[in-house]
Amino acid sequence: MSTKAGAVRVPLTGGRRERERERRRGEVLAAARELFARKGYQRSTMVEISAAAELALGTLYQLFPSKEAILCSLLEDYIDVLSARVRDAATEPGDARRQLQRIVATQLRFSQENADVLRFYLTGWTGYEFSVRQLFGDRIDTKYEQYLDLLAAVFRRGMREGTFVAAPPRRLAIALAGMIHALIRRWLREKRLNLLVEGEALVELAVYGAAHGARNGNGDRR
Repeated sequence: MSTKAGAVRVPLTGGRRERERERRRGEVLAAARELFARKGYQRSTMVEISAAAELALGTLYQLFPSKEAILCSLLEDYIDVLSARVRDAATEPGDARRQLQRIVATQLRFSQENADVLRFYLTGWTGYEFSVRQLFGDRIDTKYEQYLDLLAAVFRRGMREGTFVAAPPRRLAIALAGMIHALIRRWLREKRLNLLVEGEALVELAVYGAAHGARNGNGDRR
């Protein structure tokens, strides 16, 4: 079909159309992220997101069926980038103990860079109705399981090297992940907390334990 100027209108190819869709998707996520951080997830609406992204409301719904889907995508992107950084940290040279230190430091630095995402995750995502959580939560949980697998592999390596005590690697991974999350939650509440310094103490606890060694009832080392 020709335009009035006589030029031929070339339809978008599949690749160009997909790139355009991804560009718009990125703009929506950036706008929603800023809006959620400023106004709060619960008080933000799809109308406001479409206005912030400078998209028609109908176009927004073609990209994302709901506000929950937007939040899910933001959290998935967060976990994807975090996982990539953690994997990179895990491939650097050093023993398992050093590897674990780098992984924890990497996650905490990433948390500092993305505090806004963490805040609306904690205030929004965990407050969803069960049906919504069930609909979108499985994808995020699957990505989180991959993160736990990576931690478990580090503990397994440490056991082979004789650096860590023998214990179920996955349980150790879950325990460490739980401590990291608790530390991050505290940091979000206490601005003066030095997250990286606290993270170093956390790794020391995870690697060495709280005791110098097991003792018998008389107070002597076994």
